[in-house]
Amino acid sequence: MAAFRIFSAMTMTTVTVACKLFLDGAQRTKTEGLPEFLELLDARKKAMDEGRKPKALITVSNHLSVMDDPLMWGILPYRYLFNTSNLRWALGSADICYANKPLATFFSLGQVLPTYRSHKDPVNGGLFQPSMATSINLLNNSGVWMHIYPEGRVHQHSKYQFRYFKWGISRLILETDETPDVVPIFIMGFDRIMHESRKWPRFLPRIGKDVTMIFGRKVDEKEWDEYRREWKVLCKEVGWDGKSDMPEELRTGERARDLRIRLTRRVREEVLKLRRSQGWPEEEADANDPEKYRNGDYEGCCDDGVWEKIPPI
Repeated sequence: MAAFRIFSAMTMTTVTVACKLFLDGAQRTKTEGLPEFLELLDARKKAMDEGRKPKALITVSNHLSVMDDPLMWGILPYRYLFNTSNLRWALGSADICYANKPLATFFSLGQVLPTYRSHKDPVNGGLFQPSMATSINLLNNSGVWMHIYPEGRVHQHSKYQFRYFKWGISRLILETDETPDVVPIFIMGFDRIMHESRKWPRFLPRIGKDVTMIFGRKVDEKEWDEYRREWKVLCKEVGWDGKSDMPEELRTGERARDLRIRLTRRVREEVLKLRRSQGWPEEEADANDPEKYRNGDYEGCCDDGVWEKIPPI
């Protein structure tokens, strides 16, 4: 375990420093709200330095390119890149990140958990797959920072409109022992670095692009209180203590489904506020409708000119 932590720290630092050098040297970067976000990371570091468990942190953003993660974390100052216990965990596509042993080792060292897509793997995929339980345990037991792309895929829209959000984010907020800190992030320009319409050489990221990261303020915990109270009531009604397998009523019951839908939409609204703050017009009426994206395994240019890709992370 000690050896794993050492190699993981080496992997995280090497990759994030390389990303910072690339962003600083080859792109034009802009941030908003970064100082406030760094204060959260500083508070987490202070807790760890004092031997306390930091408060769990969840960041959530739109997804623009196959290089969003880890590239976007190169925006952090260098001193944060060497404190690897305070860097993000993420979820990554198992059929890409864990396709073979070398890749699995690399992404495991990079704090990426394997996720399975239900349309590709109905048995292992979906809302209740092991990586979701692992994420909740990490948030509960270690107070980690977990970053989520709730769209579940790259979505390159000319006006940075995003897809509906999947319900996994609702589980992380509802099922943690204590209310986690939740910070929305809105990114722009990363699609220009690795646009899905790029020609040869496709494997090379483009340089000289304008990239922007907008960090929202931490969402007031009170925003999640009612949802979490409602969840606890449901759990009490069916007699679930959170330790045994989740009863079917809490998995697929109408009230549980409705709660997850409402909470996920609330999280999406926080990211949408940041998009509005950058002057983009209101999204299309059906942008948040899952039926619009029913063809779940599609990749490439859609009929409306939007490019999509199932990314590693």
